[in-house]
Order: sequence, then C-alpha cells, then structure tokens
Amino acid sequence: MKKESLLDGKRIFKATNVKKIHPIFLDLAESLSHIDALNFIKIYNDRLCASNLLSTDKKKHPVTAMDREDIIGVELLIDPDHSTVQFYSLASSKKGYGRKIVEAVVNATSDDLSLVVVMDSSGGFWERMLEEYPQIVVF
Repeated sequence: MKKESLLDGKRIFKATNVKKIHPIFLDLAESLSHIDALNFIKIYNDRLCASNLLSTDKKKHPVTAMDREDIIGVELLIDPDHSTVQFYSLASSKKGYGRKIVEAVVNATSDDLSLVVVMDSSGGFWERMLEEYPQIVVF
C-alpha cells in the first residue's frame, strides 16, 4: 500500500500548492492519525498541522492556537534538507494529549532527524518530555 493513499481528502489532506510530498510528512501524518482527537491533518510544503478543529475560512486549516481552551493540536515545521522537525506549537486542552502527540512524532521519525523545540513557554511540559525522549532538543 502506497503511503500517499493516506491522503483521503477528509481527515488527512494537503494544501493545493503541494506537488511532491516528502516521506517524512507522510510518516508523521500516519503516526498522528492514530490519535483519535486529531480529526484533521493537513500537509503543507514546509509544515504539517493536526487538530481537533478546522478553521471556518475557505482555506480549512487545522486550528493549533495555544490561546484557545478547546484545542488539541500541533504544528510542525519540517525541513527535510536539514533533517529537522520543529515543534512550532502544541496545544492540548485535554490532559494526556500533548504526551500522545509528542510520542507520535518521536515514533514517526528516525534517529537521523533532529526534533527541536525553539521556544518553551510550557511551564514544565517539555522538561518532562525530555526525560522520556532525550532525542528532543529544547532551546
């Protein structure tokens, strides 16, 4: 089964300007799709967003705003040329989903990829994640 068949257009879909999808995007989308709360996963040219809610505009972006209390979601900035996946935003309005998202990302990536958190405003979440997943780098 080809990984591109994951793109069902309903739960997992891509931006209209995406022509060729690097395998890491598909690996991450597949792994995140096992989290029941992530109803929408969208692949862009340089990032992947997954969320329980979809924006109401014509672009239909998975909502990952950390300032909302009803969001479970993640936005990952992905640079395959530099072997980097950055946790740009992570929101979890229900306990345990942040950990599930981090675990899904770690499980979908190989050891040659750097998992990075550039800015930590979590109040201790990433410190706990580092104990479990030492391959993550927090700046």
